[in-house]
Amino acid sequence: MATKEEVELAVKAIKSGFLTKEQLGPAMMRQDALAKAGTPARLFAILVEQKALTPQQYQLLVAEVGGPATKSMPADPVPGYKITGKLGTGGMAIVYRATDTMEGDEVALKVMKPAHMANPRFVNQFHREADLLEKYDHPHLVKGYAHGKVNGIEYFAMEMVDGPSMREIVEKEGPVTEDRALKYTIQVAEAVQYTHKMGIVHRDIKPENILLNPEDDVKLIDLGFAKPIGSQEEPEGTTSGTPQYMSPEQAQGQASIDVRSDLYSLGATLYHMVLGDVPFKGGDNMEVMAAQVLNDLQASETKSGKISKMMHYFLERAMAKDKEIRYQTPKEMIDDMKAQWEGMKSLEFNPDSVAKHNLDPGREAKPPPRTQTRPPPPGKGNTSISDRLRRNNPPSGRFGRPFRKD
Repeated sequence: MATKEEVELAVKAIKSGFLTKEQLGPAMMRQDALAKAGTPARLFAILVEQKALTPQQYQLLVAEVGGPATKSMPADPVPGYKITGKLGTGGMAIVYRATDTMEGDEVALKVMKPAHMANPRFVNQFHREADLLEKYDHPHLVKGYAHGKVNGIEYFAMEMVDGPSMREIVEKEGPVTEDRALKYTIQVAEAVQYTHKMGIVHRDIKPENILLNPEDDVKLIDLGFAKPIGSQEEPEGTTSGTPQYMSPEQAQGQASIDVRSDLYSLGATLYHMVLGDVPFKGGDNMEVMAAQVLNDLQASETKSGKISKMMHYFLERAMAKDKEIRYQTPKEMIDDMKAQWEGMKSLEFNPDSVAKHNLDPGREAKPPPRTQTRPPPPGKGNTSISDRLRRNNPPSGRFGRPFRKD
């Protein structure tokens, strides 16, 4: 008789499309007959013997649920790639370190979890990410090599980045120095500038999706949530992404978002890099999304001396609630950060001037006006950017409904 664990795994196999009820029934009957004859056998050994399931599919099922077989690497699920290690697990896929047996190159092999393989939306999302990364070519964007389906398994081979994520660095070493943080932020912004030019919004920029290679340069990964700019493919009120880093318009579930949303997420990522924590917290995702829409950055953190005035300016500008006051393009962010870092501009920032500049359809492509005087000391009229935004642009307070988080 099948054990509880075997039945649960069989149900998962059916939901994944690896197995049918018509195939499972005869296998369970044979298992019962063998047990009565004194020669018990495992259900999945019978399924593999009857060719109802491949060894690779079985290994993937076990790897997903975390059974004994996960103590060793799964039998190579994709012909042409030899699994040599496990890199990580996301909401939709497991990523393995593998070797391309034809070329001898090391790759990251992303294999969709069996539980999602029967869901057309997830499969389409998986394919779109692979298509985009295979087509795109940028030094700060991970490169895709090949994808396909074999033995019922969806896979995607991509560039192997042999280094930690930004989140891992902050968790291990603490906040990143400002010069390093700006270097990384500019490199991500350059990747976003490229994807924006190619017509997509990333929608999930966060420390986990920023890897560092051995040369200490950035590779932006995971285009699973990417969608064409202006696309209305998701209904109004549906959110995609990670609440701790998403823009107010993402949190509100606005159907049409643009590159300024990615720049907000990059600002939230920069915040995490230099301060060692996320900008907003909450008891659950809905509370975090509400904070993204309603709350200002905590002055106790940004004005405590933990970061420079220049960094405070960058964070306030990138994470302005009103997207008209935010950086309007990746190039604007890149140029501003490079110029500020070189000491070429004043640290004073007037959001009213920026908003007027950004909304003027006839403006020239040049930086918005800034005053040349240093900001007045606290208590002398130096109201924060966030205070002015809240006073002049109160948010609507409507939040989207999260449908999935990788």
